[in-house]
Amino acid sequence: MSAHVPPELTGLWRREVITTPAGYRDETTRVLWLQTRSWYADIRVKADRPRREGATGFADYTDAELIDMAAVQGFAGELTATGNVCLWRRDLDYQPPNDSVDEATFAVKDGVMIEDGIHSEYQEIWRQEAPAAAPLEAYRLAGEAKGLLVIAGEHFLEIRDRATSLAPAQSLTVHVTEALAAGNRDAAIAALSMPICYGKVAGGSRRVTLSSYPWLEGTDLRAVDPAEWTLIDRDTPAAALS
Repeated sequence: MSAHVPPELTGLWRREVITTPAGYRDETTRVLWLQTRSWYADIRVKADRPRREGATGFADYTDAELIDMAAVQGFAGELTATGNVCLWRRDLDYQPPNDSVDEATFAVKDGVMIEDGIHSEYQEIWRQEAPAAAPLEAYRLAGEAKGLLVIAGEHFLEIRDRATSLAPAQSLTVHVTEALAAGNRDAAIAALSMPICYGKVAGGSRRVTLSSYPWLEGTDLRAVDPAEWTLIDRDTPAAALS
């Protein structure tokens, strides 16, 4: 088993702002990071991401809206912390693969974390929305499909991989734009087809409040199905969440 992260890193974190030395600043994108003892998931949705009332899938959105939706970010995997350095391994990533390494120094004080990039210049300031609370659990999709579900207390974040892996590209926005320009809307939708869902657990309910699929927000994913999800880590001997 991998070493666990410091306890103060576990729980739900919300990013307050990101800045770069070049003058970039973003404090409106909705960014959530849910951390268990080793496993994590992250979702980042721009405040102006299109959403259509009554939509049930990508088919209900225009080409321009699909391009806007490609700006979503989300990833999941295992976090290692050595000294004051965190390394987020991205086993799953909504954006196309690239050679970048997600590694940063960090400092935590009074529920605020300051993250400074090592391989690229940026600073993110995070606030702990909910400290770690039992259970801290991580699940992997059973079978050949790839997916990760992390739970910390009443919060969950679930990410499922797309059916076909993406080739390296500058960004998902570029990939989707090129597919649509070539008249291949099906390929654009396939590239976007990677559901990431954050929400709260209550009994047998998992209510989604933020998702890469806008039409899932407000819906219930139901209880964790042990036939679908395999438990890979838990900090208590309690029964699996139902």
